[in-house]
Amino acid sequence: MYPVETDMTVFYSRRASLPLDGTPDELNDSVLDTLTDACYRPEQMTTDYRATAITWLQRYRDRVRLEGISDADRRVRMNAVNPKYVLRNYMAQLAIDKADLGDYSLISDLLELLRYPYDEQPDKEQFAIKRPDWARERSGCSMLSCSS
Repeated sequence: MYPVETDMTVFYSRRASLPLDGTPDELNDSVLDTLTDACYRPEQMTTDYRATAITWLQRYRDRVRLEGISDADRRVRMNAVNPKYVLRNYMAQLAIDKADLGDYSLISDLLELLRYPYDEQPDKEQFAIKRPDWARERSGCSMLSCSS
């Protein structure tokens, strides 16, 4: 994944949902869709990158089959160890901005969200996406240091 800027939280969440029991063409389409959803710059996904990703996923699928794990069991196992919701720098900065104005609601909302990071929270899907483009360059949003 290193040649293309990828949101790994989104990638792992989506990878858990990949149907590994489909045809090779279905699998190829699914993995490319998953990678596109997780990439910040999908245009960086060259033909070579896509081919490497598909080969990797085919090896992964073969390994899962050797272990005899069903798609449903694999999904449950993966979702139990890969949080769907993580505190992202831009979310923390938005909460700080609101708090500076005397509105602490986002801090409370994020605290509640992060109490159950592995659970589906359909009303909180806006927190399970990759960083918005506007946050790439805004101070405090793309990265926070230890002293932030």
